[in-house]
Amino acid sequence: MKIAFATSEAYPFAKTGGLADVSSALPAALARRGHDVRIIMPRYYAVDRERYGLRVVGGPLGVPLGGGEKWAAILESRHIPEVPVYFIEHEFYFGRDGLYDDGYSAYADNAERFIFFCRGVMQALKDIGFAPDIIHCNDWQTGLIPVYHKTLYRDDPFFNRGSTVMTVHNAGYQGVFPAENYRLTQLDPGLFTDNGLEFFNQMNFLKGGVLFADAVTTVSRKYADELSTPEFGYDLADVFQKVKGRFRGITNGVDYSSWNPETDPFIPARYSRKTTDGKRACREALQQTMGIDVDPAAVLAGTISRVTYQKGMDVLADALRPLLADENLQFVLLGQGDERILDRFGELKRLFPGRVGLFRGYDERLSHLIEAGLDIYLMPSRYEPCGLNQMYSMRYGTIPVVRATGGLDDTVIEWDDKSLRGNGFKFAELTEKALYEKIRYVIRCYHDTQSWKVLQRNAMEFSYSWSDASVEYERMYEVILLASRTRGESRAPGNDHSRGSRGKKRVKSNA
Repeated sequence: MKIAFATSEAYPFAKTGGLADVSSALPAALARRGHDVRIIMPRYYAVDRERYGLRVVGGPLGVPLGGGEKWAAILESRHIPEVPVYFIEHEFYFGRDGLYDDGYSAYADNAERFIFFCRGVMQALKDIGFAPDIIHCNDWQTGLIPVYHKTLYRDDPFFNRGSTVMTVHNAGYQGVFPAENYRLTQLDPGLFTDNGLEFFNQMNFLKGGVLFADAVTTVSRKYADELSTPEFGYDLADVFQKVKGRFRGITNGVDYSSWNPETDPFIPARYSRKTTDGKRACREALQQTMGIDVDPAAVLAGTISRVTYQKGMDVLADALRPLLADENLQFVLLGQGDERILDRFGELKRLFPGRVGLFRGYDERLSHLIEAGLDIYLMPSRYEPCGLNQMYSMRYGTIPVVRATGGLDDTVIEWDDKSLRGNGFKFAELTEKALYEKIRYVIRCYHDTQSWKVLQRNAMEFSYSWSDASVEYERMYEVILLASRTRGESRAPGNDHSRGSRGKKRVKSNA
């Protein structure tokens, strides 16, 4: 298959979060399975021409926008060996230090920037002569591509044998903008309805992508179910219910070439499931690095996280205070985010000297040492579309304690000390009391040394790689291509999107 992977960021070129990792790992895994995969993304200022060997391909790229046309360039990089990467370069839209914001607030013209990018992807594919069987779109920044594919490019023979996929990595970010931006899309005004891109009198990029794509995915099976509920759907629950027949969850894979205690260059001692002796040296190195007591009797817990409300870090700070008072517990945190919540962890460090370590920011080497050195990894997220750290932790014999939501619920199996089955611990209610009680129970389990060794072995046996995930994506691509070609046209099942729908039904609000 020929697969175009459209994304707003990809590692190592530009990264703000997990989307960048997915956008390099999944295309590479698909390429290793024999598919012709191309990544296409904006060329931000941070993407260095010389470092990544960028070269101009094709002629000047004309991108229709509003009442006229903007001109751009297409650059190609072969930095990822298996996958060519194409960049749409436009100095005004993408020649900035940040991807989506200036470090303080979102760019005021983000709607225009990504309308331009979505239309530019369609034009660029034609310019480079790459007619994809699948255009795989990711998050709101690419949400208009399925809309364009089903409308303005519907009768274009270059695209009419292809299909689109929309992956929702986090429905909390939807690309909602004032309605006046709609004119820039050049789409039929009839599509600006509740059955199209209209959203409480505004324009919603993600909604368009979900409604118009041939298939919709998200990054875990549980999160796919959750998105159809008001609690998690962020006013799009009705939309996700509407596309239920073509919506599925596929868990993100793990890059075990980077996250493996047998080969990890960032840890002081390597170890495996068969012999975990090296974990003790990693534990001591972590205690020393984080400035806490080298206490072999203490239970060492911690997390690597954005310090935000979504991640449940406020509840964790509240629960840790009595836990540190009641138990021989140590805690380390690597993260950045809400300064008010970070200050609460700083207060814990002051109240419990030698037992709390705090590193504000991010450090790749330290993140590996934390995964290897901890006994318990804490993820009390309010919602977690997939989560990767719980899977990293298991490979390192560090036992995850997670809230039963999204991908955390899918990948962590509750430990049963009678049958000795399971690979971690889960709790349902995100309250200080529930988290406190769960961690106290985990500490009691930790002190049963023989059972804990079995639990560690179980956790280290867990494996779900990008190779596994790519097989699931491949099967989905095959299904939608067969359905599309059986119909003789590429369009979302049961919908004619070539013209706007005049129907109106208010999306429910959970505000």
